[in-house]
Amino acid sequence: MRRFLVLIPLVLALALSIAPRAAPVCQGQTRLAACAECAFSTEEDFLSHGPTPPDGNPIISDGDLLSCKGAVCMRNRELVQRFDVTVDMGLDAVDILSVEKELVAFSTELNSPHGNFYHGDLLTTSGACIPNVALLRLFQVSGDRGLDAIHFVGKLDDILGFLDAIQRISRAEWLRDPGKLVTMLKEHQVDIWFSIEGTERVAATTAIYDGDILSAANGTVVATNADLMHASVPAGIPKRGIDYGLDALSGPRSGRREELRLSTEILHRGELAFNDGDILKFANGIALRAEELYKPFEPKADFVGTDAFYLYMEEKPMTVGGFMPHVLKYFQQRVQALRRAER
Repeated sequence: MRRFLVLIPLVLALALSIAPRAAPVCQGQTRLAACAECAFSTEEDFLSHGPTPPDGNPIISDGDLLSCKGAVCMRNRELVQRFDVTVDMGLDAVDILSVEKELVAFSTELNSPHGNFYHGDLLTTSGACIPNVALLRLFQVSGDRGLDAIHFVGKLDDILGFLDAIQRISRAEWLRDPGKLVTMLKEHQVDIWFSIEGTERVAATTAIYDGDILSAANGTVVATNADLMHASVPAGIPKRGIDYGLDALSGPRSGRREELRLSTEILHRGELAFNDGDILKFANGIALRAEELYKPFEPKADFVGTDAFYLYMEEKPMTVGGFMPHVLKYFQQRVQALRRAER
């Protein structure tokens, strides 16, 4: 029986080790820390009547990175400053990869005035630039198809390692050898999920739409627009009728589709009504209404849209309904074996 009592603390230690944790935030961090849990950008510029931003400018741009708590985390000029751009380029997609390193992946709505990036390129605040053609390499699509949503999948250390490695690769090098991206993604065991701004019916393996989630590493459709929407929504071409687009995407790094959060490009007025600013659950309705998202900024307009969205999601912990029964069963079997041995 003494051996059984020794095993109980082990079970408790395991339970505590898999408890959920909050998003990691470095103490004394810059304004990006306010976006560690949740961030977004709007489709329209507006005047904030909420908390005054630290720079004293109440005008919020559709290119600024905003916290769901009502703070301006990064102005657009801060996002693109490594590319020597001083004008607002808009913000079409975002993924916050490290608050401590101030590392953000994003795309813009406009092409750089210097020609050193385009609206379909994946950019980072550290100065990396992956051309749109490299992302679409396995789909054998040429030209820039835009970039509306991005989400990195894989272990965070591997993602950071990948981004560190591409830091030394210029945009011109990617264009000379766009297939290098697939090789490097597989080497680092990382994927980039994304959506494009248009439809490509002559892609290599299957038609791709602006409402689909695409995989850069595998050249596959991770989820169609029909997969993303609730069954009551007539999404999906050609069978169900409408492609609602995919304007923003976020979720856990593990790539569990059922935990994804997203926004669309157009609204729906049916049984499950939503607009293109609402944050939706994967195939399961509304997670967050648009007005709740930007309510802390107190805009005078009823609707300013949602163009990019990021949500920190801790990997789902094992629960009593998942991992714990297996742990308890194992220890029960061990206890029974010990009791039999003592007899």
